[in-house]
Amino acid sequence: MQDTNATEIKLYSVVNIDLKLYLRFYINGKAKGKPENFGNQPSKELTEQLNFRVTKEMKEEVKAKDDPPEFCRQAIQEKLDREK
Repeated sequence: MQDTNATEIKLYSVVNIDLKLYLRFYINGKAKGKPENFGNQPSKELTEQLNFRVTKEMKEEVKAKDDPPEFCRQAIQEKLDREK
């Protein structure tokens, strides 16, 4: 069984940090500090975005994976490799 207090603290911490960043940006007009301190930064190699529609069932299954974006990237790469 998961400790709900620990989960609440973690969620509060994430929300609190995001709120602080938002307020800092909103009040100052620009974010200050080191970029690595502002949450998850995308990889320098992953610069492009791809959007497509899926069924509700597909979306639910992908979202249930540990790392949905990486799962999708690997699935697409496997299909591309097979077609070569």
